[in-house]
Amino acid sequence: MSHETVGSLLAVIANSLNNGLRTLLFADKRAWGSDEFEQLHLLEETLDEAKKDFQELPTLVNGRTYYEHDRINESLEDLRILCTRFELHAQNFRDWVRSGGGPTNPAWARETVDLRRELHRAQCRAARRIHSAQQIVEANVGGISRCLGALQVYRVQQNKSVGVEEERLACAQAGRFERFGENDIAFVCDFCDGFLVWDDLRAMPTTRIQAQSPATAQSNDHEPEPESATSTTPATQDSSSRNSNSNSNNGGGSSSNADASPNWQAHGISMTGNEGKTIVFAPVAIANHLPPSAGEFRSRILCPYCDEYYYEEQGEEDMERVRYVQDASGFDSVRAFQEHLEWSHVSMVSSTSSCAVM
Repeated sequence: MSHETVGSLLAVIANSLNNGLRTLLFADKRAWGSDEFEQLHLLEETLDEAKKDFQELPTLVNGRTYYEHDRINESLEDLRILCTRFELHAQNFRDWVRSGGGPTNPAWARETVDLRRELHRAQCRAARRIHSAQQIVEANVGGISRCLGALQVYRVQQNKSVGVEEERLACAQAGRFERFGENDIAFVCDFCDGFLVWDDLRAMPTTRIQAQSPATAQSNDHEPEPESATSTTPATQDSSSRNSNSNSNNGGGSSSNADASPNWQAHGISMTGNEGKTIVFAPVAIANHLPPSAGEFRSRILCPYCDEYYYEEQGEEDMERVRYVQDASGFDSVRAFQEHLEWSHVSMVSSTSSCAVM
């Protein structure tokens, strides 16, 4: 048992999957229905996804050698449990063939889907633990460290020409959205098991609110805007914008992306009131979340715009440009993160917007 590694345990799981596939491939298919062919297809998809993860995840942690030979106890324990479950799953098909075939148990298809999901998450968590261990070795303890899943989305966003589809794809590879309680929506990260929760939301928007140029925004300020239940601009935004402008006029800070006007807003619909509301665009929060603290399930969030903020202070001779250092613990919820953005990083957005949802 002491010779077990992530790679050896994944090989055992792959062997169980291959055994199950061979059992079905060589079974008598003359009496098969749609359920039996669907079961075969699900096993093939599960094996293909496991291979894909095994090929792609090592690139996130400096190569296959680190990933394949990893022996972190938590990762090995996760995979040992899955080894047993996959072996029992394959045994179901062997017993089925020995009993003469016939209709397959519909529960087996659901179990295959569940095992596929659990295997993907186990591989993601193994990669995240390796990444965290490497950071400790590199003496980065105490620094600001995004989750490995967040880091993949963050890197995509660093490409200024990236489209919303690329952002959504990166988020889908990092985790999944699900209903949280009756009214909320949560993103669950496959790498760190952290939750990001958007309160009172019917569906997750897939696009940002269309940004305005500063000149257009200023001209709109002189026109009265009709009150609407679906307005995409919260009341706090105007006051935040004035505060932000006042702070910049008083001197001190400047942001390297100030001219671009950070666009973090999306338009959603509340679950309880069926009214329009402004929320943090999901990829912005996902790309900047931290692994949950011990005993917690919610991820904290770093502000990407504060990372790019500089201020000037008097040096020995001339004014010096100093980078702002934000609190490494981040914000404790999506709501707190949005309040910070509304106060410090208000973007120029149009008063109307179409709303696409995930």
